[in-house]
Amino acid sequence: MTQKLDFQQMSRKELRTYVLAHREDEEALRVYMERLHNEPGVIRQIGGLNEEDLNRLEQFIARRASDRSS
Repeated sequence: MTQKLDFQQMSRKELRTYVLAHREDEEALRVYMERLHNEPGVIRQIGGLNEEDLNRLEQFIARRASDRSS
């Protein structure tokens, strides 16, 4: 049995390193993205995706969800 990591206790740098090494861990990515979103001083790009990009992203997410449920 593996011990569940406490992502909330990790520093942003530690969490980033973990996410890059464990790209399949969606919970870690979610925590990292929430932290980035809420952290002051983080520069965000506005308007980076056009409608075609959003459609491709939606299709990718739907395929991943379908793969996981099969």
